[in-house]
Amino acid sequence: MTPSGVRLVTERGVPGDLPIWTHPEWEERFPWLAQGVTSGGAGTAPFDLGLFGATPVGEALARWRRLREGTGFAAIAHSRQVHENRILVHERRPAAGLLVAEGYDGHLTAAPGLLLTASVADCVPVSVIDAETRAVAVVHAGWRGVVGQIMEGAIGMLLAEGARTAASIWVHCGPAICGDCYEVGPEVHKAVYAGREPPAGPTPIDLRAALAERAVSAGVAPAQVSTSTHCTRCGTGGFFSHRGGSPSRQMAFVGIRDPG
Repeated sequence: MTPSGVRLVTERGVPGDLPIWTHPEWEERFPWLAQGVTSGGAGTAPFDLGLFGATPVGEALARWRRLREGTGFAAIAHSRQVHENRILVHERRPAAGLLVAEGYDGHLTAAPGLLLTASVADCVPVSVIDAETRAVAVVHAGWRGVVGQIMEGAIGMLLAEGARTAASIWVHCGPAICGDCYEVGPEVHKAVYAGREPPAGPTPIDLRAALAERAVSAGVAPAQVSTSTHCTRCGTGGFFSHRGGSPSRQMAFVGIRDPG
């Protein structure tokens, strides 16, 4: 169950031909921040940003260029994800274009002008920001990432970057498969909720609620934790869903706007 005080947020679509959805409260509170998630869009071809599937690389890269130009960032960081808990720290902005690493499920930076991304299509995209130092992270959290504490790792790394306490940390769990649609076996429940009695058979689990609970346990104020109301499987918004049969991928993103 989602902890008391955690906010439910419905991302809103941004006007224009770039299919992105943003956190309306963060957009107003943090003008220095770019944060959101792409969706399938309304065109004849889906706005698939997957680089490691069947989509021709040229088509995918053209969409990445549109994302970079549409958000106003010179560089984008991405990785071939492996459902683990490694987070890549970007100490400076790389050359303009798309940087693709290997084997990371999260990115962190305090460098303006670099857009961090995580590929999702049911797993939870988690944005973590330090509002005081203006350092940001985005992580891809499937159930293995939740168990591996990838979000807690991002919080800890941001605290090590400068914040003394979690008072300035904000966390948002974006569009993902909901707690009604994501049915898993007892072993997943046991891994996610260690110490609790798992169900006898396959039962839905709410990973966003589990992440919100973990964020609060890590010291983040409940009022500074939010979860999306969008479900990639049964909701609106045109998001890709792996369990819904889609091979396509949307991108969660977060970055610090270049003041220049």
